[in-house]
Amino acid sequence: MCVGVWALEHPQYALILCTNRDEYLERATQNAHFHNFGEKTEDHPADVLSGLDVRAGGTWLGIGQNGRVALLTNITEEPVNFGTSRGSLVSSFLRSDPSLPLEEEITRMVAQGGKYSGFNLVLFAPRLKPDASLTYEAALVTNHGAGGVLNSRPLSADERYCGGVSNNIDGAGAWPKVKRATQDLDAVLQSFPPSPSEDELIDRLMEVLAWRCDEPVLERSHFRNTVQVTPIRCKPVILIRGDGQVRFVERDIWQLSPDGKPVLAPTPSMRDFQFKLGINQRLNDYLETAS
Repeated sequence: MCVGVWALEHPQYALILCTNRDEYLERATQNAHFHNFGEKTEDHPADVLSGLDVRAGGTWLGIGQNGRVALLTNITEEPVNFGTSRGSLVSSFLRSDPSLPLEEEITRMVAQGGKYSGFNLVLFAPRLKPDASLTYEAALVTNHGAGGVLNSRPLSADERYCGGVSNNIDGAGAWPKVKRATQDLDAVLQSFPPSPSEDELIDRLMEVLAWRCDEPVLERSHFRNTVQVTPIRCKPVILIRGDGQVRFVERDIWQLSPDGKPVLAPTPSMRDFQFKLGINQRLNDYLETAS
């Protein structure tokens, strides 16, 4: 089951995000790359960096050149198909007008009244601080379970310092794995100086949640007398500095062997992207006004 943890109050980085993706290896997926969900045109260039769920067409984690970031996790529940993809909420947010305030974006999302299987969606929207460096406002959007009404809340001060999300229902208490992951992230950040070596920081961030990567996760269904194998397919890490410089590293963990068995990916087996956010003038004008 996917886990994501983040920090939003680091002195050098506007956002530090590390996560894993637990998913059946048989599900068709494209690795992280620049794209625009099949709509590459002059008005919609390939300016989103994310993996891609080939079957449903959306994604679970991504960053746009406009600086927006979104992370989606499913809620553990009996599967229900509403014919709508939760991943489309991520793609819609990443591609929407970056000058639209996060609160308005969420209001529009909730007003659509879509029915989805249970999900937790963390949205990160860039803003400028008085010194012109980037910061992020962030919120959690959830339906608290299949078919539920969408609602949202801003992240708390503690969650901004070091927060996490997984597959539980918001308000029902943090799962032990989320508590451990946020503690591990906090320990990593406490062990580095304010301006750490980025390569060393990424290596250490890859160790967060490492205790879940050693073997495929065997999970007994709460709803059926079955055991499901859901290995961690990959571990993405996103670093966004206050000057808008981005580092996105996605490391493979488990893959299918030629004979269809789960095997650990060879080391190193990863993708490493470095780029500067393309904050356009419209967004920049808005950010300066909002700050």
